[in-house]
Amino acid sequence: DASDRHAGDLGNIDADASGKAHLEWSDRVIKLSGADSIVGHAVIVHDKVDDLKTQPTGNAGGRLACGVIGVAKPESQ
Repeated sequence: DASDRHAGDLGNIDADASGKAHLEWSDRVIKLSGADSIVGHAVIVHDKVDDLKTQPTGNAGGRLACGVIGVAKPESQ
């Protein structure tokens, strides 16, 4: 829920017993352009559920994966 998170927090995602998760997501906070663009920023997947209280990582455990959001095919200028 957007009211329980800050702009850089994408919320909790559930994975199955094998560790696989599927996500289809839209967001009113994070943008692909402008001042609030996520392009060029990192995404980090943590081991545990974010408790939505403890700062800065929500007591979410160790980091499992990370990546950087980029543009695969930029539009012509």
